[in-house]
Amino acid sequence: MIELKLKNRKGKFHVNSNEIKDILGLRPDFEYVQDISNTINQKDIMVFDCQLSEDVFDMQDIEELLEEAGDNIDESYFDVLFEDVRAYLKDATDEIESELQDLYLVENIRCFFDVYNINEDFDDFKFVFVVCFKDIKISSLTNLAKIVSKRQLVGASKFYS
Repeated sequence: MIELKLKNRKGKFHVNSNEIKDILGLRPDFEYVQDISNTINQKDIMVFDCQLSEDVFDMQDIEELLEEAGDNIDESYFDVLFEDVRAYLKDATDEIESELQDLYLVENIRCFFDVYNINEDFDDFKFVFVVCFKDIKISSLTNLAKIVSKRQLVGASKFYS
């Protein structure tokens, strides 16, 4: 857990990563959320290791299509499915960012995600979720998310322990 000292139009306040973890954990589409903010050395940034709920996508339809296609399935199908996951998480990220801005009365809160693992059955989606409480370029936030997600993929994730 980390704690940030921030300032908004009402004055100074503190926010800790457990609060953000709890907010993320209340979402029905996030099955697991783990605070890994203390693993990065970035001021005013929190990071969470997350798993998307398997109820988000109807895998029964996907399984039926895979069975019908057999070995003849086009690889572009998986690209479309992956883009659907990314679009869903982008919408969720926008919602969370707006919710945090309203809650803390801070306009420069930015959120980003990076998917780092999808299992072979396409029912287990793991991603890192980054929450930044300062002005930051989206490219910097993107790079940070990619670095953390690569680290999680190679074994730092608690999901693999």
